[in-house]
Amino acid sequence: MALRRLLRSQRGSQMVEFALLAPILLYLVLCIPVFGMFTHSWMVVSGAARAGARAASLLRVQGSREAVARQAADQNMYLRRSDGDLVLFDPARDVQVRVQGGTVTVQVTYHQPSYLPLLSALLGGSGEAGGDTVPITAAATFVIEQGGSLK
Repeated sequence: MALRRLLRSQRGSQMVEFALLAPILLYLVLCIPVFGMFTHSWMVVSGAARAGARAASLLRVQGSREAVARQAADQNMYLRRSDGDLVLFDPARDVQVRVQGGTVTVQVTYHQPSYLPLLSALLGGSGEAGGDTVPITAAATFVIEQGGSLK
C-alpha cells in the first residue's frame, strides 16, 4: 500500500529531471562561444590560404613558389602558435602547396583547441598536433599569372 502511494506520488520528479538535463543544457550553452572561436579561426585560416596562393601565383620563379606561399601564409596567421607544449600551427607541417598545370593551391591547417571535453572527438579531432584539438582547414586556388610580380 505504501509502495503504491509512493509510486503514484510525483514529488521530487522535477528535481530529478532537472538534475539529468542541467549538465546537457550547460554543455550546449558553453558550445556557443567555442563555435564562435572555430568560426573566427576558420576565417583567419582561409585568409592565410588566400594570401599564400596569391603570393605564389604572382611569383615568376617556379622553384620558390612553395617557400613564398609558406611565408605569406605564415605572415597572415593571426592566431596563437602554441599553447604550452602544444604546437597549434607550424608552417612546415600545416601549409601544403601544390602547383598543377597553370594553378597553385595552398592548403592551411590550424589545430584549434576545443576547450570542452569530448568536443574534439565529436568534431573529428585528431591527436596530430597532440592534445584536445580540432583541425580547421582551408584551401585556396589561384591561377598563375604570366609576367606577374610580387609586391
